[in-house]
Amino acid sequence: MNTCICDQCGTEIKINVQEEVIDHERNGKDIVEQFFICPECGKRYTIFICDSYMEKRIAGRKRLKKNPMRFDPRKDAILVNEMKKRFKKLKKKYNRE
Repeated sequence: MNTCICDQCGTEIKINVQEEVIDHERNGKDIVEQFFICPECGKRYTIFICDSYMEKRIAGRKRLKKNPMRFDPRKDAILVNEMKKRFKKLKKKYNRE
């Protein structure tokens, strides 16, 4: 099991990833947050927020990696960059900063 040190209280945390539906899209699909919490001080660490946009980018990366002979690192980098931007936007929208 992975561990880290809490930024807030300095406790070593055994990372126990949890998921929670934090919202719904217009089409009714869930928006899910993956996170872990410091057991000492309760600080919440958001790992990932997934919506339809992110799911499409994840599927795109899987398709790219499926055939290593045709893998294009530039296309993969574009998808990763798009996901990072979207993650920042979602974190801001749901006050997970």
